[in-house]
Amino acid sequence: HRAQPVQPVPMRRTCPQLRQVRAQLSMHGSNAIAAVLAISCVGTRRANKVFGRSKTFCRAEVTATPEVSRKRPLLIQCDDGGDLRSLNITTPLFYANGSPHIGSAYPAISSDVMSRYGKLRGAEVHFVTGMDEHGEKIAQTAAGQEKTPQELVDGIASEFQELWDMLSVRHDHFARTTQARHKEIVAEMWGRCMAKGDIYMKNYTGWYCVGCEAYLDDDEMEPGHICKIHRKEAEYRTEENYFFRLSKYWDALKKHVHDNPDFILPRSRQSQILIWLDDDNKRDFSISRASTSWGIPCPGDDSQVIYVWFDALLGYLSSLLQPEDPATLDSALKRGWPADVHVIGKDIMRFHALYWPAMLMSADLPLPKHICTHGFLTKDGLKMGKSLGNVVEPVPLVQNFGTDAVRFFFASCLGFGEDGDFSYEVFIKRVNSALANELGNLSHRLLLLCRKSMDSPMSPLDLADEEVKKELETHPVRLIALETPALVAETYEQMHFSKAADLALRIVSKGNQRIMEVKPWNLIKEGEEEKTLALREMLVIAEGVRIAVVLLSPIIPDLSKRILDELGANSTGLTWKDTAWSWDALPGLAASTKPKPLFPRIEVEPWEGK
Repeated sequence: HRAQPVQPVPMRRTCPQLRQVRAQLSMHGSNAIAAVLAISCVGTRRANKVFGRSKTFCRAEVTATPEVSRKRPLLIQCDDGGDLRSLNITTPLFYANGSPHIGSAYPAISSDVMSRYGKLRGAEVHFVTGMDEHGEKIAQTAAGQEKTPQELVDGIASEFQELWDMLSVRHDHFARTTQARHKEIVAEMWGRCMAKGDIYMKNYTGWYCVGCEAYLDDDEMEPGHICKIHRKEAEYRTEENYFFRLSKYWDALKKHVHDNPDFILPRSRQSQILIWLDDDNKRDFSISRASTSWGIPCPGDDSQVIYVWFDALLGYLSSLLQPEDPATLDSALKRGWPADVHVIGKDIMRFHALYWPAMLMSADLPLPKHICTHGFLTKDGLKMGKSLGNVVEPVPLVQNFGTDAVRFFFASCLGFGEDGDFSYEVFIKRVNSALANELGNLSHRLLLLCRKSMDSPMSPLDLADEEVKKELETHPVRLIALETPALVAETYEQMHFSKAADLALRIVSKGNQRIMEVKPWNLIKEGEEEKTLALREMLVIAEGVRIAVVLLSPIIPDLSKRILDELGANSTGLTWKDTAWSWDALPGLAASTKPKPLFPRIEVEPWEGK
């Protein structure tokens, strides 16, 4: 990648493979695209014994560096050294009219992965999740269950927090829009917008979906005025409401989207925003309701309550307040606003990409940097629904398969931003392949063989002379472990979690490949020299596993901690420095109790056809 010519690679030993690699590098210079030369040599006498060859064993591998998208990472604050300084990430505030479902868990897991990555990089992280607790639908649901609305939302909030605990979702702030401090923030926001002349009263007639808590446009309904999301007929209503002058900020919104192409992610969804912002669609939107009393009263007019979206979006700010803070917008600004990333479903993109930025502009508040939209989840290719009996409930899913399996699948087996399909067979096969067959099996094999064969903790350098120490510098597992952290960091910062997992698991795959080539379980039986070689190989591979699980810790925190604990490595307070290669001994590999499988395979058969 440098401008100067590539010099011939000095080699003490040579072979046809190495000569070919050297010729390619010399011919193509800087165009020898992202090749990693991994040379592993052992001494002549050892090679003859171990590999049964008459000549010096010299093995060369050229491993292509995987392509990583060179898109600009998220606009996250970094210090002069490139380390993350702060990160504010939010899930949607979930509507508190029913128990959490798998569609709730998906953005929560994704946001938690990003939050954990930020903390791993040393950033000051504000991870916000919580509940949207007002609105007509909640009042109706509570009445149907013979509860007060407050009783209903308190119970639902507890269910969400219990699920987050099961999924190891570790939020920093939990928004509740029924809290008194939140109401003060909403009232201040209303006052700021009113002072700008952006709130006014008028009559409105249209088709209203109670489930969406919104009047629907024609493109949001099917023939017969059926809501496309809730599959129910909308109600034709006429009300006198307060309106927000969205039209006043139409051009400013359009300019912001054009000037900030990463404001809406993935970028493919930007076109939908620009369609909505076509001049023919210019309009204001209603921000109050007279049809329900369950909400925050409009300042100065108790006959109306503030529209649930105008209310709920401000939970992103009110939740940042600390107990000692006055409940003001300025206090929220000092506690981490604006958000770096809003993680939302594509069905609520209009509220976050149009209404919310316009409200912030009106109140002279900074806008979020990115709105990352995920797709819908389907089951076996069909939209999930109780009428079809194909809803995947998150609590039984975790109870049956464990936290790590669920987090791994939803974070790294579904492309974030795209629609994703869930089937039990695909879920089990993907999880078994990565966590049981690759990571779990290699970790268990290393622990088992090393504990049987090594009395005290050792570094691979303790088992090498000066010549071999030089050779270990270019061990294939070490080379791939050295280059991977930077690639993984870039993919995390693009929220390409599936790519991040694939890159980290490359180290594990290389370790599995290497251990199958060397076959240490045979070498340790042949003699002291062969045993030394076997242990040295396993210790190098184990260090690669350690780095891989640190890189995977934002996705599978519990399994990563178990493996690190078994290796005797640091597992608490992890930082990005823990992704650096170390020649230190791993105490957990020395003689100890027989290890238990770290991630047993999941049987597919009981779940076939379900």
